[in-house]
Amino acid sequence: MPNSDPRAIHAPQAYDLLCALDADVEAMLPAGVARLARQRVAMTLGMQPWQPPSAPDPVGDFAEQFVVDVTGVDLTSLVPRIGDDLVPFVKSMWVIDLGLRSDLVLSRLFGADVRSRPPHAGSAEPLSFDPFLRAVALLTGLDPLTTELVRLRVARHHNCRLCKSLRTRAAMQAGGDEAVYDKIDSFADSDLAERHKVALRITEAIIIRPDDLGAATVERAREMFTDAQLVELVLDVMRNSANKVAVAFGADAPNVEAGLQVYDIGPDGDMVMGEPLPVG
Repeated sequence: MPNSDPRAIHAPQAYDLLCALDADVEAMLPAGVARLARQRVAMTLGMQPWQPPSAPDPVGDFAEQFVVDVTGVDLTSLVPRIGDDLVPFVKSMWVIDLGLRSDLVLSRLFGADVRSRPPHAGSAEPLSFDPFLRAVALLTGLDPLTTELVRLRVARHHNCRLCKSLRTRAAMQAGGDEAVYDKIDSFADSDLAERHKVALRITEAIIIRPDDLGAATVERAREMFTDAQLVELVLDVMRNSANKVAVAFGADAPNVEAGLQVYDIGPDGDMVMGEPLPVG
């Protein structure tokens, strides 16, 4: 039976790396920890009926807070339960959380259940999400301004200080400036292009509540974007939401003390930090 996941068709390298990350989570976390984290994420997103925990468990509490508002997570409570696996666990939470969110939104956009991925070998660098981030960054189906609007909406929602301080040169060359970016938070009532508004509605569905993606937005998205562009948009949101890991550890400080900083995407998909960009 052919794979119905549109990521496998339109972004096969990123899809394979995502499958590898799924395999890494299962291989690196104790079965009970992974199962509890997945269950609590699904319940918090409304995909499973809510059931109160039979006993207090910091894994479940952390998973719920990570989904709702990563700025409020308590890492210290995990140490007795997780120990030295704290970093892999938080990275796993990003894979579980954004993996499910992305699956749900893609299922609505394409009218097919894409949540079941085939078994896959783990990555060469277990739970190193950099290869996935690079593969997504190298996708070029979306125009730079749309990509930047989506990135900044994710940055502001997760309150990533570094991400909020960055501006991509490509988007600036395509007309992006602070007057445009100031419209992101109230985009529905702004004069942003309808294409950008639809992209931001999809972004908000992923990062806030996937089941809020309504039929009208799906219809408009299918009119305004190709299948490959929709896949890229969803993958972009997952890539940008890796900032939840940095925010959880308080490792999201900007590189500049004031103002903004320009960046580019290098030929290997890495972010290349550039010069400071004064504002005001």
